[in-house]
Amino acid sequence: MQEAIIKGIIYGISVFIGIIAGIGVTIGVDFFKERKQNIHDKNNLIFEIECDLSKIKTWFDMINELKNYINSDRINQFNGYFDFSSTIFVTANRLFQNGKLYDYLSNDGIKKIQENGTYLSIAGENAFSNQIFQHKQAMLNSYQNVKQAAANDVDSWEKILQKCKNNFEDILKELKKESKKELKK
Repeated sequence: MQEAIIKGIIYGISVFIGIIAGIGVTIGVDFFKERKQNIHDKNNLIFEIECDLSKIKTWFDMINELKNYINSDRINQFNGYFDFSSTIFVTANRLFQNGKLYDYLSNDGIKKIQENGTYLSIAGENAFSNQIFQHKQAMLNSYQNVKQAAANDVDSWEKILQKCKNNFEDILKELKKESKKELKK
């Protein structure tokens, strides 16, 4: 009888230890998966920002081309299109919606991402395209001061793109600095 009680106690303790071990393994696996997902998310965010920076470089080249057309009074021959809505914010939006973006960026970095999302959007794309179209129409209708108005608008958008570029570069530095800290852990 005593032997059965001892076996029962040992069995109960071993079941308890098994349950605790199972919980420990589950927590460990979940922690590992979460860490792996965080690294993956951060790498995706870095990749998307690097892609966006290369697009901004292309748009700067197009702005220089547009300035040449404006300066030579041929804006109506410019056929470039500034596809600002092609900027990639997929990972940033997902991380912002689930609150994880705050784990990767400072409040200033988040403000910069949101600012870029405002300009590099379908609304920004339409605004700039409409301005170019209006200047082309004004040139065709021989309105006065078209050249100056077009140059002013292009200069304004060039400054906006420069700000977006600087914002992305600052965010990239912040993400890469944070990645180095994580590697040391």
